[in-house]
Amino acid sequence: MRVGEILYSPKQFSEHHHMVLLETEVPVSKRENSASLSYKFYTGNNTKRILQAETLPSFIKSKLAMINSISKKDWNAFEDEFFVELDCYVGKKFTSENPEFEHIGWCVSDSIYVIVMSEHELFELKGISIDTREKSQAESKKNFKGT
Repeated sequence: MRVGEILYSPKQFSEHHHMVLLETEVPVSKRENSASLSYKFYTGNNTKRILQAETLPSFIKSKLAMINSISKKDWNAFEDEFFVELDCYVGKKFTSENPEFEHIGWCVSDSIYVIVMSEHELFELKGISIDTREKSQAESKKNFKGT
């Protein structure tokens, strides 16, 4: 898969969840140091968010830890990089051995993953802050009747 051809990530998974394509890359000069791993998330509108291990949100760290706890062969992952983006979103292909991961994510190849995220998690990944208190406070003001 050529990452320049990413068109659909994030792809709708359910009403409030999305499948987000993740590409991992280790700089050649630092391959022996896994802490130098970079994570490229394709977040839509021809944009990607590149994070380092130390800047990953905790929800992504936990999902990646779960996904990486399973052998690549158990994911039915592609052994080469010759596939198209839409192949990545056929979750049943990858989760047939581990159906409990359908709402977490899966490994597509050595460097490509799909992470299932809620809308709130996707906004956090994009760096968009949603203050739910603001909406709640506005609603309270509207419903409040002075004495």
